Amino acid sequence: MVMALLGILAVSVAPRFQSTGSVVEYTYQSRLISSLRTMQQRAMNDTRSGFCFFVNVFGGSNSSFGPPTLNYANSNRANTCATTIDSSEDAQYLVANIDEMAADNVTITDGAGTISFNSMGCPATASGNCGSSKRIELRGETTIAVCIESQGYIHACD
Repeated sequence: MVMALLGILAVSVAPRFQSTGSVVEYTYQSRLISSLRTMQQRAMNDTRSGFCFFVNVFGGSNSSFGPPTLNYANSNRANTCATTIDSSEDAQYLVANIDEMAADNVTITDGAGTISFNSMGCPATASGNCGSSKRIELRGETTIAVCIESQGYIHACD
């Protein structure tokens, strides 16, 4: 009887301890929101011309996100507009790299691209004006999203 109970418990409980559930998706969602809000704050506080304030978001099998750089020294102006993701140790809390997301089986399925902000904190168009709302979808065991409203409100959404 004891062996039968242990067998039933092992079969029903063990998978719960081995699976990350949908916790991983929510972790990436929080990191993406943090990354976007950090760049939004920089855009509102640093009004020097010629600097870019955005987060690069890559989807599909290359799913990853992060700012191109966190170094905003005058001599580093061109690097703020790069189409890469900062891999320095200083930026790790704002970045999710390809290997990390692939290992967790999480992909960005919608909303990939460059999310830039203007000095008013709203998502910017190429001309620097406030643009339309944006939605970035993360898919793993569940699908969740991050929304950026046209006024600049960044939040978790369905």
